[in-house]
Amino acid sequence: MPLDYMSDLNEQQQQAVTTLDGPLLVLSGAGTGKTKVLTSRIAHILYGGHAYPWQILALTFTNKAANEMRFRVAQYNEISHLCKDLWMGTFHSMCLRILRSNYEAAGLRRDFLIYGEDDQKSVLKRVITNLGLDTKEFNPADWVERISGIKDKGEFDFDKMNLSPVAQKILREYNAELARLGAIDFGDIILLVLKLFALHDEILRKYQNQFHYILVDEFQDTNAAQMNLLKMLTSDKESPNICCVGDDDQI
Repeated sequence: MPLDYMSDLNEQQQQAVTTLDGPLLVLSGAGTGKTKVLTSRIAHILYGGHAYPWQILALTFTNKAANEMRFRVAQYNEISHLCKDLWMGTFHSMCLRILRSNYEAAGLRRDFLIYGEDDQKSVLKRVITNLGLDTKEFNPADWVERISGIKDKGEFDFDKMNLSPVAQKILREYNAELARLGAIDFGDIILLVLKLFALHDEILRKYQNQFHYILVDEFQDTNAAQMNLLKMLTSDKESPNICCVGDDDQI
């Protein structure tokens, strides 16, 4: 019996599922079946033999959304065994996977740590104090958020950014301290992949060649770093097979 991944889809959704060549943007409001389109599209690619599971990169913004997508694809018994090999997860989890596989080229220790907000505050408090600055005026908690915003811009050469001299000092010393501790922060995960790709063309080409299909959920929420990642992964193709779905009410 043929795999029934087209049930409950309207004509426009079916077209989104079966249009596999070139870029595709799907816009619709909340609760209109955008995730169903993505999971059906993955099923269509796998069932039709258009790509192996490891050649599909499906990006979400939350682990919950990634788990939901994987669960839905796994409901199709004929392809459920392929789900484990899908590159499916959040932008950060997929970039972390790339960093773990290329830690040396990325300038990281093999057992590098990922610091959360409390660890970041502790590092920043030490850095700000060592710079002779007042932690009341330069609140470490505020700087955690500020540094996150800086790194989300997707520019790893901070000297090119329009930062104040004091911000440059704090950021430089903070990153140096993280490196000394063998750690990165959440904002580094995507940023270091961008740097890795920029400095190592052979690694970039490896992933460009691997991913035949890229799917992005909640596209309206992408920040500059995430957009740069998508551009780098598709820059080798004149008409890349990337499908982005988003809520046009939130754009």
